[in-house]
Amino acid sequence: MPSILLDARAVTRHHGPRTVLTDVDVRVHTTSRVGLIGPNGSGKTTLLRVLAGLERPDGGTVARHGTVGHLPQLADRDDPRPARAVVLERLGVADAGAAVDALTDRLAAGELDVIDDHAAALARWLALGGDDAPARLAAAADEVGLPAALLDRPLGRLSGGQAARVGLAALRCSRHDVVLLDEPTNHLDAHGLAVLRRVLREHRGGLVLVSHDRALLTDAVDELVVLGDPDAPDGTALHHGGGFASWEHEREEARRRAGAEHGDAVRARAALRAAADETRARAAAAHRRAGRATHDGDKHAKEWVRSRAEGMQRRARVVEGRAGRAVPEKPREAATLRLVLSPAERRAPWAVALEGAVVRRDGFVLGPVDLEVGHGDRLLLAGPNGSGKSTLLGALAGDLPLEAGRRVVAPGAELAALGQARDALLDDDDGAADAVARLAGVGPTAARTAMATFGLSAEVVVRPPRSLSPGELTRAELAVLALRRTTCLLLDEPTNHLDLPSLEALEAALRDWPGALVVAGHDRRFHEGLGITQTVRMGGGG
Repeated sequence: MPSILLDARAVTRHHGPRTVLTDVDVRVHTTSRVGLIGPNGSGKTTLLRVLAGLERPDGGTVARHGTVGHLPQLADRDDPRPARAVVLERLGVADAGAAVDALTDRLAAGELDVIDDHAAALARWLALGGDDAPARLAAAADEVGLPAALLDRPLGRLSGGQAARVGLAALRCSRHDVVLLDEPTNHLDAHGLAVLRRVLREHRGGLVLVSHDRALLTDAVDELVVLGDPDAPDGTALHHGGGFASWEHEREEARRRAGAEHGDAVRARAALRAAADETRARAAAAHRRAGRATHDGDKHAKEWVRSRAEGMQRRARVVEGRAGRAVPEKPREAATLRLVLSPAERRAPWAVALEGAVVRRDGFVLGPVDLEVGHGDRLLLAGPNGSGKSTLLGALAGDLPLEAGRRVVAPGAELAALGQARDALLDDDDGAADAVARLAGVGPTAARTAMATFGLSAEVVVRPPRSLSPGELTRAELAVLALRRTTCLLLDEPTNHLDLPSLEALEAALRDWPGALVVAGHDRRFHEGLGITQTVRMGGGG
């Protein structure tokens, strides 16, 4: 097998009038671990689909010298097919098997001229693992903690965590020469993330990974393709030959150097302008002396002073010209958010408490729970999928009724939960920015600014919320939370569907915010940046 398995050159792709990709190169060898990063809307998913052959490029070429497997998120809530059938399709086994069956029927009908095609199709089916795919899928499901019965459930009826495990099982079973992964960490718990890292380490073949999970990128990739870099032309890609950690380091160093160069240039220009001003002042004084020399009748003195004054004027113009030269552009700074605290935040030392609380949800019972969230507390709810983290957040938010015990909200406390605004947003027929403004109680300009900080473009914010993607809707919700006056934030998997710039903006805003925070999730790097003060470990369950 050739060492280059996938060779994309000068790929260009348009979506309507918009150019998404421009002259992008991607080369995948047998041992390549390529990370594909960039803000949402920069073309990452489009590039994966072009590499997989699911979309044709408008320019450039894509050469495939092996089997290429495209494993996107299994997130189609309307897919009625059993999860098992979807996995076999993603593995390429279903289509390969159908090709073998069709050619077998033709052979049986006496079409002997297809015998070579039949042999090639059978070889492909075997190479993809078609002969033992069901057994391998069952073993993979057990490894990732997915009950085998769920493989026969319609994909659309699985929870986000269950669908993520189905996708992980598909990755474990894959025998593609190159695997293209799109955000594989969404909805995975700590066990699932550990399995994912192990599977990626053991994968024998090329890998192209789209992810916002900085810990996974650090562990799993050794080169980067960066789309949507603000210093690069639209649609183009920057290539970094090292891993994610070295790219982060080089990015920060480049920002530091650019900032220092900009500061030095600004100071130098100010000094030159001051020198020019001083020279002009001296020239003016010389002209005045020349006038006095004329008055006194000293012709030689007059000419000497006038000549000196004109020389100083010329020097002033030269210095002014040097000062007017372009100063290096100020480096772009990441957009920042400031979360707004309610003015009533200090009326009590705590925000919300559960006392002997028992909650029932879809047959799962949580409790009794005693928990107090104090102002300034930063609680992490940790545990496997199904352990009750979302249920506990729902009880704290008041979204789920208690079977026993009570929920107490401190006087003046204002709670806000990720997810509460989603239904209201989806029911709004106006543009997303207007909906966010109404829910947050702010003007449209403030709403647009907050949404832009989370990477929502001017084109997106005018669309009705129901037309937004899951990631865009999550970021619109985060904009609502950022704009509301609140004392306690309840966040369930807030990093799902966020790109790196949005994630970094949220992390910075939460790090600087003095209010209470309760967060459930599995993004290790994100939690490390929040200054967690207490971890509540949840056990297994429903």
